[in-house]
Amino acid sequence: MNITIRIATIEDVEDISFLGKKTFDQSFGYLFKDKQDLSDYLERTFSLENLKTSIGKPHNIFWIVLYDDKPVGYAKIQLDTPSEFIASNKVCKLQKLYLMQDYLSKGIGGQLQQLILEKAKESCDHIWLSVLKENTKALAFYQRDGYRIVGEHPFSIGKENFEFWVMSRDL
Repeated sequence: MNITIRIATIEDVEDISFLGKKTFDQSFGYLFKDKQDLSDYLERTFSLENLKTSIGKPHNIFWIVLYDDKPVGYAKIQLDTPSEFIASNKVCKLQKLYLMQDYLSKGIGGQLQQLILEKAKESCDHIWLSVLKENTKALAFYQRDGYRIVGEHPFSIGKENFEFWVMSRDL
């Protein structure tokens, strides 16, 4: 097993687009009664154009995970992204951390998380994220890594409404 985790570049947007659509569907597709809402969200959020713009912004940092040179996961943080639940102005947001289902529980997520935290520490003293309340595996993963619940918020995609925990940790 050969795992490579590196900062993503503009050349990685096709892989990130594929991974974004696939991992989101694997994680949350079952929650959508109207599959068109899911499809529209995936096409809009993970379009090549949208990702090229996002990866080009200096406050966004993407990672890509390769397993034997095959893309199997990705992550994204946004630097300088305050939260109403954190009393600091040196805050970043872990916006995405996803692995293909077949690669969960192999320790890859923990390795990726460590690299994210190291990078975030360079300019932030807190990191936060949102996690779907019923996503108990993700909750446990982040709690093991020192995150704690500090708030909650709703989020809607199409006709679906979701409830999220806001989790944070010191860096």
